[in-house]
Amino acid sequence: MASTVIFGGRLGPSLLILAFLAFSVLSYPLYSLSGHSGPISRLRSRHSRGGEELKPRRCGLDPLTLLPIDEDGDESYSDTLLAPTTTSASSSPFASFDYNSHWYPVIWACDLRLNDLTKVTVFDQDYVVARISDTEVICLQDRCPHKAAALSQGRVTSTGKLQCAYHGWSFDGKSGACVEIPQILDPGFVVGGQGGGPRIPLQSRAQAIPAQIHQEMVWIFPGGNLEQALQAPPPPSVPEFDALGYKMCGFFVRDFPDIDWSIVLSNICDPDHGLFAHQAKGFDLYSASKDHPMSFTSELFPNNGKGWILQSQVDAERKVLHVDKQWRKNHQNGNNKKNASVKEGSKAEESKLATVYFSAPCHVHQKRVDRNALSINNDNDSRALSSFVTVFHVCPVGAGKSRFMSAMVLKNQFPLIGLFTRRWQTKLFLENFLDQDTYLLATQQQYILDQEARDLKQALLKTDNDKALVCSTRRNLFCLCSPTEKFGSKLEQFWDATLWRSPNRKERLLQLQAAGAFSQTPPRIVVLDRKVQHLDICQDAQDVVRNCRRITRIGKSIGFLAFAAAIVMATATVTTPQQTLYTALRRPLWLWFTCGLSLAVSRVANSIRKEYYFKYTDDLRRRDMNKIPKEIWADK
Repeated sequence: MASTVIFGGRLGPSLLILAFLAFSVLSYPLYSLSGHSGPISRLRSRHSRGGEELKPRRCGLDPLTLLPIDEDGDESYSDTLLAPTTTSASSSPFASFDYNSHWYPVIWACDLRLNDLTKVTVFDQDYVVARISDTEVICLQDRCPHKAAALSQGRVTSTGKLQCAYHGWSFDGKSGACVEIPQILDPGFVVGGQGGGPRIPLQSRAQAIPAQIHQEMVWIFPGGNLEQALQAPPPPSVPEFDALGYKMCGFFVRDFPDIDWSIVLSNICDPDHGLFAHQAKGFDLYSASKDHPMSFTSELFPNNGKGWILQSQVDAERKVLHVDKQWRKNHQNGNNKKNASVKEGSKAEESKLATVYFSAPCHVHQKRVDRNALSINNDNDSRALSSFVTVFHVCPVGAGKSRFMSAMVLKNQFPLIGLFTRRWQTKLFLENFLDQDTYLLATQQQYILDQEARDLKQALLKTDNDKALVCSTRRNLFCLCSPTEKFGSKLEQFWDATLWRSPNRKERLLQLQAAGAFSQTPPRIVVLDRKVQHLDICQDAQDVVRNCRRITRIGKSIGFLAFAAAIVMATATVTTPQQTLYTALRRPLWLWFTCGLSLAVSRVANSIRKEYYFKYTDDLRRRDMNKIPKEIWADK
């Protein structure tokens, strides 16, 4: 994993240990000082449960079409992953996919404080959500029908209504109906003018959006009304969440205003990048090779083709690292045993299958399961369970933008697991981990979205029918040849076939290109700005930063007071010429211990606070890159 130094300096080892232990004890105030009660309990809704080596055929002509290699080395044209470029949109397996027929994740339920309004965005359309009880959320389009002001700037009344801050109009969060206009308030008023009181116009209704809490996530259905939402498939589920003895923890959220949501999802489903971008050896368990090919265990098109589910599996064994180990063994002659050592997988690890489950358009979860399991993550079967599942939700904020949300589902097999899975602890790791490849994704976007906009212009010259639009942006731009990219090529085919049909994308994409948004990649300090992308949108992160400041101030104050008291006590004890000040200073040991511990805790708290701001400089990038030849892949 990413080895990032959280705090540095020349503190002695014993002092560091004492500081860490003390801060672990004091970490509770990071939440308690602000009245934070921690993540809410599990919230249920009505939907809680319900090999071959690949290479490009012709890198210049059709690089994204991956072909299996026959044993004699000839290319096989019988099983291409992508259709030829002349394939029409109507013949695509994704021709019926409908972005308006899906629920979309917008924010973790634990990040919604009771009766507090929060703005979220899906497909470049703003919405306002509020949690009015532990198990109920409401959602409206973030536009007051009076004068188009943002409803998210208002408040939730004591009666559970959503009130606009501009003129005080109040709305029912479930239906969107305007229930009160203060300027025409009269004891006899009724909605629609039925009766003798003043009339509330029917045009005053705000647009209500179906919303629910499912597996700790707030989902909204922007594609229709409640009746249409009930007919749509439920939000995707992680089977371990509902199993006895499991807990979901490590809730994380980060906005990427400079990275398209499709690029983020492609990155999540690409384990090959983990070895080099993150220097994380665990990614190799999810990669594929000629000896350990990837296979698709299921590909479903639910809801009459309006959805798409893809699942793959591969042997959870070292592949790339095994090749590197053998090369080092043959060429380094044991001169560098430290660098050449790559741990072999344990028997328990080798008996596992690494699985990736993608539910279009924006859910992924990954886990390793026993290869002897009867079924693996098929909604129609009793699915195999894993002791550790990584869950990803990517909200399609808009063209060129995304919101990344992740969590872990763990089996409670360790009695002290709660001490090491607190939310602020996982954030420290994830912020540094994401910084390692986020800027790389931003550099991709410059070319991918610019080419997508160009292709869109050409396609619109031929037809204005959305279903007839054919896109080949990723097919022509990428050259995929890794065996692991069997999954990725399928995903890129899906993006090419469907992205233009997502709401507001065509218009927004052309606007961004006309404004020069794709002319260059934003600077690193903008792309990796943790304050804007995480701290400003996560209230409990703001609590942590606020209380870290308090702990820092208190620790410094106690440390300096203890230092001053030690000096005074030492000076007072020098009563004879034979006594020296140095000898006297050694006596109040408890004061020196208090001083050192307080300053150490203060320093750790300040270091944690800094983790919520820009950190990953070019120097840190170079440091990480230098790990590759030492630990991952030798220079050959």
